Amino acid sequence: MKILYGFGAAPLVAQEKTQRLRIDARARYKYNPLLCLSENEFKRRYRISKRRFNRLCAELKRLTSLRSSRRVSLELKVLTSLSFFATGSYQRPIGAGHNVCQKKCSDYIREVTDALIDKNIIDKYIQFPTSLEARQTLSQRFYRAYGIPGVIGCIDCTHIKIVVPRKEEEHWFYSRKHCHSLNVQMICDDKCRILNVNPKFGGCNHDSFVWENSEVNDYLQALHRDGERVWLLGDSGYPQRPWLMTPFHDATSGSPEAKYNYYHMQARVLIENTFSRLKNRWRCLLKDRVLHYRPLKCAKIVLACSVLHNFAIDEDLQDIGKLNFYGFLAFIMLLLSKKTLHQKNYKLATGSGGTRTRDLWLSGPLLLPTELPRP
Repeated sequence: MKILYGFGAAPLVAQEKTQRLRIDARARYKYNPLLCLSENEFKRRYRISKRRFNRLCAELKRLTSLRSSRRVSLELKVLTSLSFFATGSYQRPIGAGHNVCQKKCSDYIREVTDALIDKNIIDKYIQFPTSLEARQTLSQRFYRAYGIPGVIGCIDCTHIKIVVPRKEEEHWFYSRKHCHSLNVQMICDDKCRILNVNPKFGGCNHDSFVWENSEVNDYLQALHRDGERVWLLGDSGYPQRPWLMTPFHDATSGSPEAKYNYYHMQARVLIENTFSRLKNRWRCLLKDRVLHYRPLKCAKIVLACSVLHNFAIDEDLQDIGKLNFYGFLAFIMLLLSKKTLHQKNYKLATGSGGTRTRDLWLSGPLLLPTELPRP
C-alpha cells in the first residue's frame, strides 16, 4: 500500500504545483503596483516615479534583450529587481511580495541586472567627458558653483560589503575595515551624477592603487601630454598629480594652504554626497547590508545601481534618502560663502606631481587656462 501510495502521490504533487502556478499568475495579474499604489508609495518602494519606470522598461526593451516571458511580464521582472535594489532584502520575501518564488526572483534579478549593464545602456547613462566641448562645459559648471577652474570631476572610493568569497580568492577582498568588500572607485560631476565607476577591485586594494590602474588615469595623462589642463579633485589618499589635485597636509589655519583646502573640500564633498544618495536610494549597497553573491555578480549589481542612480538624477527626483552629515555641512558652507576666486588669464604651469599648479593658489588665486572661456 505504501508503494501504491507513493506512485499515486506524484501526479497529485504535480497537479498541486500546476494549480499553485495558476493561482500565482492570477494574483500577479490582479495586483499591479502601477495601478494599486499611489505615486508616493510607488516611489517609496521602487525609488523611481511611475512615469520614469515606464520609460525605463521601454529603454530596456529597446536597447537590450530583456523580454517578457510566457507567464511574467517584463514590467514585473523590473519591479522585482527594483525592490531588491531598493531594500537589499532576501529574495524570498521580495518574491512573495510580487507573487513569484525565490528561484524566479533570483532569475529576474539576474536578467534585469545584466540588461542594466548592457553596453548600450552603460554608454548612454554613464559617460565620462571625452570631447573638449563636454569638458569645457563641465569645467565651467564647477567654476560657477565652487569658484575652482579646470575641475571636471571629483573622485573617491567606497567599500561595498559582500559575503565571504571562495577560499582561494578571499584574501583579495578582505579590507582594512575587517570585512569582505569591493573597493569601488567613482567619479562624479557637479550634480552628483556618476561619470565613471570601477568595481573591479577587491577591498584589500588601496584607493591610490585602484586609481593608478584605472583607464581614466591613463586618459587624463594623455590629455595633459596634449596640453589640456583639466583635473579631478581627490582626497589625501591619492597622490598629487597634474591631473589629480589633492589637499595640502597640515595646513596652518588662515594660511594660503588652508584657503586652498577650504575651496578644495567645498567642491570635493560632492563625491561623498554621491555615495550617500546612491546608497540611500539603492539600499542593497548600504554598509549594514551584505550582498550575498559572488564578487563578479556583486560588481554587476554595483554597476546596475549606478545606472539607475543616473537614471533618477536625469529626472531630477527629490532624494528619498537624507544627505549625509558632510553633504549638509557643505551646503551650509555654500550658503555662508558665495565668494569665488579672482581670476587672471595666463597659462597654468605644471611641475613634478602637479604641485606648481596647486601652488598657484598660494601666490593668489588659481588661474583659468587660456583655452577655457570665462564663465
